[in-house]
Amino acid sequence: MNSVQLLGNLARDPEIRFTKTGKAVAMFTVACTTTYIPYGATEPREFTDFVPCVAWGNLAETCGNNLAKGSRVFVEGRFNTRSYETQDGQKRYRTEVVANFVAQTMGTERQNGTASSSYTGAAQPSAPQPKPAAPGTGFDSMGSSTSDEEIPF
Repeated sequence: MNSVQLLGNLARDPEIRFTKTGKAVAMFTVACTTTYIPYGATEPREFTDFVPCVAWGNLAETCGNNLAKGSRVFVEGRFNTRSYETQDGQKRYRTEVVANFVAQTMGTERQNGTASSSYTGAAQPSAPQPKPAAPGTGFDSMGSSTSDEEIPF
């Protein structure tokens, strides 16, 4: 089973591009912080993982329109490793989370150029499809996570 759930803040604004066939692709990074106490220490420390994520189709467009740097998000998806060739012919690999579900939780969202506080509860992972949130309260969206198209960046 390949299943990933992340809760964190966006490290930067989502980057939206379109494939040659017009399908939307959103790339964003989720910063997930863990608190731990090292062996022999009494003070807790924090460690932050920066996890690259990609969303496709309607979910990508929704992420681009509703998320901004610092937004608190819950992401559900799967790990994927893809390879590509650089311009100088070197083969590179990239591991990322392909999002099936993204929900903005506590934080800010963009609405007509202003930031407002919102909460949108994340759907249960076993739910077949979440219902969209009411307008102005955040968003929940499902998107296709499989594509044979190349990511355009």
